[in-house]
Parts: sequence; structure tokens; C-alpha cells
Amino acid sequence: MPAKRLRTAAFPRPIDLTLRLLGVAALILWLAATIMPVFAALLASVKSQTQIIADPLGWPDRFLMDNYARAWLGTNLGKPLWVFAINSLIATSTGILIGVGSGVLAGYVLARSNSRPVALLNRYFVLLMTLPFVVTWVPLFTLSDALGVLSNPFALGVMYAARLIPFAAVMMRAYFSSFPLDLLEAASLDGASERLAFFKIVLPVSWGAIASVTLVQAIFLWNDLGLATVVLLDQDSRTLPVGITQFRGQFGADLGALFAALILTILPVLVLYGVAERRLVQGMRMGALK
Repeated sequence: MPAKRLRTAAFPRPIDLTLRLLGVAALILWLAATIMPVFAALLASVKSQTQIIADPLGWPDRFLMDNYARAWLGTNLGKPLWVFAINSLIATSTGILIGVGSGVLAGYVLARSNSRPVALLNRYFVLLMTLPFVVTWVPLFTLSDALGVLSNPFALGVMYAARLIPFAAVMMRAYFSSFPLDLLEAASLDGASERLAFFKIVLPVSWGAIASVTLVQAIFLWNDLGLATVVLLDQDSRTLPVGITQFRGQFGADLGALFAALILTILPVLVLYGVAERRLVQGMRMGALK
């Protein structure tokens, strides 16, 4: 019997091998479908206008780094790209700091309290997560206009935070619900208050889960086009996704600068993911392993 089990483990059944091969093939196809558009945009960002139109997927005749200079400095194209980058940084960082910070605190309260109002609040947060973001655009525009904060990247960040808090609260509640209670009981016996135990014990070991929520939402906020288009009317206040539309006019477009701007826009997201990838995987596993 042990020998039979060994042979079965060493030589998988044909159906298992077929499923594995299909899974690998599907992953390869998905990887190619994901990488090819980015690779094509990267090639186009160093081509001339004529070559982009004549041979969109071909190798560049010569690498024109001037496309990046025109995109970043806005030469003959309107506002420089760095202005939009600063606006995106203001809106995204404001949304993340307020949204994730408030969501973490709310998630801890939702996990530690069994009262009926807190349970109703948790259901309300879940309901808000199911609400399509697009239905809030007109009310947010009306409110921003009434408050006089249209074309304000910081105000846009506050709107992002309002959308982010329910997601962060629900996700962090799931993590805090599996947090070892022995640590909190030991801290309580040592005389630590609930607030002190949270900041000294719970928070330091929760950075993996917090980083996961932060990374996922930071990518969403950085790439947001819809709400930013609605509330950022002034060209000086536009974020990157809105600002790169200036590279395309009514009668033409600077395609080289446009693709260079696209690459510069996604570069911070790739760097952020590369730096925080380990934290992201750690945070996704923590809730299941605790």
C-alpha cells in the first residue's frame, strides 16, 4: 500500500496532469494579455509620430527620449505632466491617509463590539460597498459646487476617503476578528487601556493587512478618471488620468508624448507594487492563518 501511494504521488493521473497544463496555459495567456499592451505602449513612447501610425507594433527605428521630455515639461502641449502628478499625489495621499486611517479604527470597533448599533453600522458599510461609485458623482459635484471646493485636489481626496472608509472598515474587521484575544487579555491584566493595547500591540502586528488595503485602494485612486473629470474643472487642478487627455486635441494628437505620459503615469503604481508586494501577500495570508 505505501508503494502504491508513492507511485500515485510520483505519477499524477492523466486528468490531473491535463488540468495542471490547462491551468498553466491559462496563466500564460493571461500574462501575455496583461503585458503586451504595456509593452506596446512602452515601444510607442520612444517612436516618432510617423512610425507609430505606420507600424504601431514594430520595433523603433531609433529611440526618441524627447517624447518623455515633451510629456513631462508640457512643451507646446499645455500644462506640464508634473503638475498633474502633484495633484494626483495630493488627492491619492489624502484619500489614503483619511480613508485607511479611519477604516482601521472603525474595523477594530466593529470587530470588538457586539452591540446592535455597531452591527447595524457594519451592515451599512457593506451596503455602501455595493453602491456603484458612479451614482455618487452628481451629488458630489453639487455638494462641491455649493461648498466652493470644485477644482480642489485635496477636496477630491476627501471624497475618495469617504468612498474608501467602508471598504477599509469591512476588510480590517475581518482581520481583527481573527486577532488573538490572549494578547489583549494579557495587556489588560498588565493595566493597559483599550486604546493603549490597540496602538502598542494590535497596530504594530497589523501592518501587513493595512498595507494590503492601502495598496489596492491606492492603485484605484491613482487611476481614477470618472470622479476626477467631474469635479476638477480647472486645468491646473487636474490629476494624471485627466491631464493626459490634453495630449489629444480635436484635430490631432502628439502620440509619442501621449504614450510617454501613459508610461510615466503607470510607473509609480508599478514601483509601489514592487516595494509593497511582500506586504500584500503577507496581509492576504494573515487573516487565514491566525
